[in-house]
Amino acid sequence: MTSQIPLAEQIKALEHLQELDLKIDQLKKTKNGLPVALKALEDGLAKVRLAVQLKNNAIEEIEKSQRQTRAALDLNRDRLTRSTSRLEIVKNSQEFQAINKEIDQIKKLNGTLEEQNKKADLEIEAIRKEMAGLNTQLEASQTERDAQAERASSEGGKLESEIQGLLADRVQYSSKVEKRTLALYDRVRVARGGLGLVPAHDGRCKGCNMMVPPQLFNEIRKISAIHSCPSCHRLLFVPGQPAAQAAPTP
Repeated sequence: MTSQIPLAEQIKALEHLQELDLKIDQLKKTKNGLPVALKALEDGLAKVRLAVQLKNNAIEEIEKSQRQTRAALDLNRDRLTRSTSRLEIVKNSQEFQAINKEIDQIKKLNGTLEEQNKKADLEIEAIRKEMAGLNTQLEASQTERDAQAERASSEGGKLESEIQGLLADRVQYSSKVEKRTLALYDRVRVARGGLGLVPAHDGRCKGCNMMVPPQLFNEIRKISAIHSCPSCHRLLFVPGQPAAQAAPTP
């Protein structure tokens, strides 16, 4: 069954379709890129949150160790008090020396525990300073993420509206192309990076830049049929070809 749509008109409709499809592809690419940018911000936000959590965990571990240190200090202070009291009731020098030695050991241990306690205080202070910076960063990241989410939603809606408008225009031009030719164009366009129809200029396909056989190029100029490039299989047309030169529809 022959087509009722003149070939020149089909070629012109395909030109419009190719232009629309490139715009649609670009809009879809832009729209699909919005969630990617948002996800990058969310990933960064998650990393800052994790860093804050790790700092909190570190403080909890230090405080736990510090409680044990302070408990040991309290216990040793009691021991020191009891040992000091025993000095008052010693009966000989040997016992006195033994108690003094015990007191020295307790004092030495207490000194070590107090140093540990001070070190823990300094570590906690340093971590809290780091957390203050992280919390500031967290707040800024959250604000940026929320703003990006709002922009993505707004821009996504606008882009989708544009895409739907172009798709409506596409239907108009698609109706002017014979179904078999339209299916071929769509198939080639998907396989060839979005280009299903390209111009042929000076005997060369502008899709793959390969020379087209002279006889085929003449047939393309005559619009005697819709032809494809032998190399890349894209549909070919000669730009600015007057419709009056077109051969009758077969």
